[in-house]
Amino acid sequence: MKSLIIIAHGSRKETSNIEVIDIVNQIKNSETSYSLVESAFLEFANPTIEESVKKSIDQNLLEIYIYPYFLNSGKHVTSDIPDTIQTLKTKYPQVNFTMLPHFGESKKINEIILSDTDL
Repeated sequence: MKSLIIIAHGSRKETSNIEVIDIVNQIKNSETSYSLVESAFLEFANPTIEESVKKSIDQNLLEIYIYPYFLNSGKHVTSDIPDTIQTLKTKYPQVNFTMLPHFGESKKINEIILSDTDL
């Protein structure tokens, strides 16, 4: 059994964090192969990555997929998240962590943009 943690930057503006939580809740309520789908934030909001990982571990979900909800492959995607995962691998060696490609790498972004602009 596996879990999915969707990581966003986090914002001081609560409505921005709620937008991410709403997307995660929509995914939770859809047909998925994950036993648990959770949000996590790098800054300014909770839960943190480690808090969401701990929730997965507490439910004995030791296969954890990390999805960076970031448009570009900046420092958070290339360094901060991988560094956090490496720390968590050391702390929880029984867990198999897989970092998925970030949102901006999706081949469907073109379709999304065109579907929203094609009047």
